[in-house]
Amino acid sequence: MQIIVSHTNLDFDGLASLFATQKLQSEANVCLSPQLGGRVKQFLHLYADAFTWHSYEEMSWDHVTHITYVDCSTPERAGITDYLQNKTIPSKTIDHHHTGETGANITLLVNQLEEQGISLSALEATLFGLGLYSDTNLLTNDTVTINDLNAAAFLLTNKMDLKLISEFLRTSAGEHPLFDPLYENVTFETVQGKTVVLTTCVSDTYIPDISVVAEEIHRLFAPDATIVLCQLHKHTYVIARANSSDVPVQTLAKQLGGNGHPYAASAICRHQGLQEALPLVRQALEDTIRIQNPVSSIMSWPVHTYSEHSTITETIAANCHNHHTGFPIVNEHGQLSGIMTKQDLHKAEQFHLGEKLLSSYMTKKVISVEATESIERTKQLLIDHQIGRIPVIDTNQQVIGIITRSDIIHSQQFVSESYSSSDLAHYFGKERFSFLQKMGQFADEKGVSIYLVGGIIRDFILQRPFKDIDFVIEGNAIEFAESLVDAFGGHIRSHESFLTATWFHEYEIDLVTARKEFYKRVGALPEVRAGSIKEDLARRDFSINAIAVQLNSSHFGKIVDPFKGRDQIVNNEITILHPLSFIEDPTRLFRAVRLATRLGFHFDHDTMKQATNMNDALLHISKQRLYHELELMLQEKQFPDQFKTLDHFNVWVLLLGNGLNSSKLTHIKTLFDLELNDVLFLSLIAISYEPHGHYVNKMEPFALTKRQRKLLNDSLKVENAKHLTSLLTLHDALSTVEDEAVLFIASLPSVENPSLLHYVEERKQLLPLVTGSDLITAGFEPGQQFSRLLFEIEKQQLLHKFSTKEEALRWITHQKNQYEH
Repeated sequence: MQIIVSHTNLDFDGLASLFATQKLQSEANVCLSPQLGGRVKQFLHLYADAFTWHSYEEMSWDHVTHITYVDCSTPERAGITDYLQNKTIPSKTIDHHHTGETGANITLLVNQLEEQGISLSALEATLFGLGLYSDTNLLTNDTVTINDLNAAAFLLTNKMDLKLISEFLRTSAGEHPLFDPLYENVTFETVQGKTVVLTTCVSDTYIPDISVVAEEIHRLFAPDATIVLCQLHKHTYVIARANSSDVPVQTLAKQLGGNGHPYAASAICRHQGLQEALPLVRQALEDTIRIQNPVSSIMSWPVHTYSEHSTITETIAANCHNHHTGFPIVNEHGQLSGIMTKQDLHKAEQFHLGEKLLSSYMTKKVISVEATESIERTKQLLIDHQIGRIPVIDTNQQVIGIITRSDIIHSQQFVSESYSSSDLAHYFGKERFSFLQKMGQFADEKGVSIYLVGGIIRDFILQRPFKDIDFVIEGNAIEFAESLVDAFGGHIRSHESFLTATWFHEYEIDLVTARKEFYKRVGALPEVRAGSIKEDLARRDFSINAIAVQLNSSHFGKIVDPFKGRDQIVNNEITILHPLSFIEDPTRLFRAVRLATRLGFHFDHDTMKQATNMNDALLHISKQRLYHELELMLQEKQFPDQFKTLDHFNVWVLLLGNGLNSSKLTHIKTLFDLELNDVLFLSLIAISYEPHGHYVNKMEPFALTKRQRKLLNDSLKVENAKHLTSLLTLHDALSTVEDEAVLFIASLPSVENPSLLHYVEERKQLLPLVTGSDLITAGFEPGQQFSRLLFEIEKQQLLHKFSTKEEALRWITHQKNQYEH
């Protein structure tokens, strides 16, 4: 086992170096000392789900075979001497203190990552930036080299978040002469629901660098905003800092004659004392504070809550399909009363407490937030209380959502983007675009969010024609559809089990409840539950189909693209959303092949790997679902080529026992050229075909209809008669079989018998010349011989002996007379 360690009292440079080294040594494990810097602890708690590490206590030191020291060089500095127990283990060191080449250790590693073309996530780039900026005093130390600056540039191209770095690296100013008076005068005020630290002081002389004190106080108390007012001689100086976009301090400063940035600004109230400036600042705060991003905009919902009167056993059974690690508990009125983790549930079960009520073991002191709370404040609560989730409640204490660390991280990583109204109007046309706007306005009235999702957004990006317009509703799609009928008329058809409805009005519109789904077993149809738009996108097949555009008036055109589907479209790639996607639903492979062929896209590396490693998952889907996917392929122009693509993933070997070689592919293309009605079923027979009828047993499970079963049996009859050459003997053997069965065998590359094709063509010309009634009129006695006589007439028709009823009757009468004499 290989491990990577750094020094004790770990700082950001050491932490960044650990995880950067792991990207270069993917087989190695990161090990963390129990002594961590305070801000490092905060970072790791907030982003615990994004990185993997082991503590020294967890590590099996007897199995360690190699150690890499980063930002330090000795076991003593790393604090692992006692764990090694005097063992000598091979090691190497990555430490900028020895080389002096860079101002930060992480730079050494970032340079290697760039040289090797290793990609970084935005969060990795930000962590590495924290290491770089913290160890170089924001790139101002005299030890900084050109390599450090190049590393910063590389990290910035990989979406390093400078705002997040600034939050963790604000400096102290405790020695400033105004620090003590300003610190002692700190008061907390609530303005428009935001927490504002307000502090003031008066000095007879001007003292510079008040901003340093303002930043330190802002860092110490971490409110939504900090406002410092200092009367220095004749003027009052206002310095404002904010953690939230809901407090636009730049706007505030402009109202006072100043300027700045959204999170840092200042102004001077010239020739005004503190008592004159203070009410102006308070009024400016009232005017400018508006919550732009309430926690309700990113919370997960609906929430799985459990009654406090449920037992441990009941809750475990109900929770078996949920992946949540914790959940809120409510009382009989639906109000939040506690919270419990899945770990606590199972621990209680292990101690045989299954019949106990949740109210006996739940955590009753629950940190919660109202839906109007800011994202920034909620984030701080997660950090301060070292928790992973916070319930979101309304004014009646009803649980309406939940916020997790993942929700916070997601909101920070994805900047909201929008498509312009003009671009959407150009694509959809004036009439359809107006309809989309009206749907968004109506959704606003009903208090739900409405989105265009999936293929229509993909086609909009590619500027391909669209077919249907489907809407996804964050809420109840069936209730929304009923509201549409009440408001505009028409009627709906709903499907309660799938949470969908179709509204029949000017257009036929499908409305789907945003939902999440889970699979009880491989290949089964999913079970669905209402969810958020993020959960709805996460259940989809490929990233290019997991893009949404919001239509509500307040967010019209807003793009929701958590899986980088737009990037995949630019790269012409088909990418699954998670490694088990094809195992979970094997029919996704057929959809992937259809999309790739239709759009000219290719599978990305991981998708190709997972498609090839499906094993026997395809055997678990029903033949009906298989046919449905193949019938959709049949609508594509490149159908035979799609069959060939499926062969690359061993689909046919698994399903039919045979691969698709060039001969079989030629046969299938011939069947298509013949434009046969049952070409799909016959194509499957073509793949499974082997001489002497060995294919029939393999194909029987795929013969789902009476006609398919007849075609399969008929093909065997033709197989046994393929050596016959005369029309009469062929008709004796094959008169009851379908034309398509004869053409199937006749078009086999291995069959060289033109008589089969000739027989089909001649048989198509057969018209019934004589009926049973005609035979009675001609003097024949009714009986079983009628069928034989009519069949004999058919055979003579094949030989072109006659072409009219009269000629046929004369011939059959002549045959009768000969027989009687």
